[in-house]
Amino acid sequence: MIYEVRPGVYQKNAQIAHIIGVKHNAARYRPCPSEKEARERESFRNLILLCLAHHAEVDDKNHGEERYPPDLLREWKRVHEGSNGPALDLLPPLSEDQLAALLISVFNPPVERLEKIADQLERTGTLTSDALRELRNIVTVMSDKSGGLEADSARRLAYAAEVFDTQGIRGSANSLARTAEILPSLLNQLDQRLKRLGNFM
Repeated sequence: MIYEVRPGVYQKNAQIAHIIGVKHNAARYRPCPSEKEARERESFRNLILLCLAHHAEVDDKNHGEERYPPDLLREWKRVHEGSNGPALDLLPPLSEDQLAALLISVFNPPVERLEKIADQLERTGTLTSDALRELRNIVTVMSDKSGGLEADSARRLAYAAEVFDTQGIRGSANSLARTAEILPSLLNQLDQRLKRLGNFM
C-alpha cells in the first residue's frame, strides 16, 4: 500500500473506494436520508483501500454493485484493518491527500517489519498469528513487481512463512532430527538394493 519510491520518500499505492457510493452514478449508491448519513459516507468508515485492479472492478458501473455488494466490502475492510479497525473508524472525513499523508506517517518499511519478526523468532522460536499475517503481507508487497524487490526473495519468505505456520521452529527442528535418524538406514537399504541389481547385470 505504501512504497518507498526513492530512499526515504514514500507514496501511497492504493486507490480509495466508497463502500456506499457518494455520487448518484457510483456503484452501490443509495440516497442519503439525512445530513448525518451524508457526512458518514465521507468518513473513513465508508472507505476501503484497494489495489488499482480491484478498485476498477469494485467501482465498475455495470457490475461493481452486483459483484461487490456493501456487505462483502465491509468484510474485506474488517479483515484488512484487523484490530486497527475501531480506531480507524473514528477518523474524521479526509481528503485523498490527507489520507495519503496519514498513511505515510504511520508506515514502517518492510525491512523494519521483517527485523521485528526476526527478533521475535530469535527470542521465542515461534511466530504469533499476527506476526505470520504480517510476514505474509510483506511477502505480498515484495511479490509485486512494482515494489522493486525480487520475486525470488518473496518466494523464499513465503516458504518460510508456510513452514512456521504449520510447525513452528521447534516442529521443523524435530522433523529434521527425525530425518537425520532415518536417513542412514535408508541409505543402507538403497546401497543393498543397488548391489543386488548389480548382480543381475
